[in-house]
Amino acid sequence: MPTVAKIAATIALAGTVAGAGIGVSSAEPAPAGPAQRVAVIGLGGTIAGTSDRRTDLETYRPGTRPIGELVDSLRPEIGDVAAVSTEDFGQKGSGEYTVTDLYDLSQLVERRLRDHDSVVVSTGSATMEELSYFLDLTVRSPKPVVVTGAMRPWTAIGSDGPVNLYNAIRLAASNRTTCFGTVIALNDQILPARDATKTDSTRVHTFTTHEYGDLGTIDQASIRVQRAPARVQHCDDPARWATPFDLTTIPRDTLPRVDIAHSYLDAPAEPITAAVAAGAKGIVFAGTPSPSQANAAMATKAITMVATNGYGSGAITVDPKMGVVSGGDLAPKKARLLLLLALSKTTDHDQIVAWFHDHGNQQF
Repeated sequence: MPTVAKIAATIALAGTVAGAGIGVSSAEPAPAGPAQRVAVIGLGGTIAGTSDRRTDLETYRPGTRPIGELVDSLRPEIGDVAAVSTEDFGQKGSGEYTVTDLYDLSQLVERRLRDHDSVVVSTGSATMEELSYFLDLTVRSPKPVVVTGAMRPWTAIGSDGPVNLYNAIRLAASNRTTCFGTVIALNDQILPARDATKTDSTRVHTFTTHEYGDLGTIDQASIRVQRAPARVQHCDDPARWATPFDLTTIPRDTLPRVDIAHSYLDAPAEPITAAVAAGAKGIVFAGTPSPSQANAAMATKAITMVATNGYGSGAITVDPKMGVVSGGDLAPKKARLLLLLALSKTTDHDQIVAWFHDHGNQQF
């Protein structure tokens, strides 16, 4: 079991690699400036939305404004933070994207990190937690990747979009999250992609991490980093830091179908049998399966089953004899992404169990 000193040292190592001097609790002004090259990739969403009236906070057209226009509205101030380049990956609501789109996005992020110091992805909040976690699992570079968005359209009074985008670029340029994997910057919060979840349909403080807490905060004069994802301990060992899910070894058209089955009183078997008939190679259970669900799943030998909680927090323990993979305390949506990536590499049960333990539920 690593000591507190060892944990602190590994967190500090990430900062040393970045030249940023991260500590367990640190509030020094972030070292940034025009020398830092930040690529900002736009996917549309609420942050790029247009409302007919400035008082329309919830009725608007998402994804109508190009990311270059949003970044330009932050000038000249953003020029003191970093040298920013922009490009649009797409201009639509985040719910319109697919897993294959995320595959393409991850590849684009990887390419941009070859000639930039960090990447910011601006997207909609509806699927932000899935997009972020997919990047967290697949991007190979340890350079900062920051995802941001907004709960109110850019044109509305009190829009959270401008400050969220500005702060995301600040965080990326600071290098303070080197080796953290993908993080989310919203509402002055820094959150890990693995733990972050949306909890409110309209409020700007919608994202939380339940029992683990934020990674830190972004204030006017400083960026405070107070904890780190467990993978930071392998910052000096790229082979251990990266996951096995290198997309250059996974053909785009081989990503398997994985569905989520929500449990409730009298939940029937038909959705599971229909999913398998439609080609699903895996099923993630959100909550304890009903007897009908369990019987249907056990009768189907050709799929991999993962058990997760359906309650927002808490880990799931399963009997190894059942042939079911424990999702630990991964949210069902995120367990689905990890499972489909795992199934793109193997159907070996023991290997998938190991990946869920080592990468889905990594610990210090």
